[in-house]
Amino acid sequence: MLKTSFSQLTPDTLKLFSDKTRDTILESSLIMFNERGFNSVTTSSIADTTGILEGSLWYHFNTKKDILSAHIQLLEQVFLNNNRNVDSERFDTIIHDIFKSYNLIWDFRYILRDNFQNLLKDDQIVMDLVTQINNNIDAWVEDRIQHSNDVGLLKIPQEEVENISEVILVLGRYWLDFSEKKYTDVENKSLRLKGLNHIFLVLKPYINQEATPMIEYMLNQ
Repeated sequence: MLKTSFSQLTPDTLKLFSDKTRDTILESSLIMFNERGFNSVTTSSIADTTGILEGSLWYHFNTKKDILSAHIQLLEQVFLNNNRNVDSERFDTIIHDIFKSYNLIWDFRYILRDNFQNLLKDDQIVMDLVTQINNNIDAWVEDRIQHSNDVGLLKIPQEEVENISEVILVLGRYWLDFSEKKYTDVENKSLRLKGLNHIFLVLKPYINQEATPMIEYMLNQ
């Protein structure tokens, strides 16, 4: 039986996992890596939290690095699916996809937050996977800002795009961990909405007024 809390993942991410042992391992380890950090979690503790023998875990994943690789593959697949409308010029579609993408990023945040340089120094293949997904997320943020500029959702001077992108990237990577420590009595869902509010607060001076009611509506769901 899975002992860890489901509340730390969004319903959309929870739907990715079935009741099969492999999926249960991926689900529980994802929550544990997010909460404690990849390096601090052992395969023994994952097995215990999942309610299986450690040997059963090894049947599906030889090492923690194999679990990390599986998480990266899953993140890539879902992130791509969430951004199928990447060329849309509709303000509501762009905003909706940004909300979904940030919730996904926070669900897999350990991959973007933890420093794997020393942990993976002897496994260049997995290190390359980590580097690639991080670079892809960075590029996605910059692309979303540029696309929003192009379609008129935003109007950011080109010389300011890089600085704004970096602020938003920091919020994406570290907001949820920071906020859970600061606001210990606030629900995870509320902290996510607060983080999204911060992101749009950074963008507020540049947002097309036509889009403001759409953003406010989504922030109040």
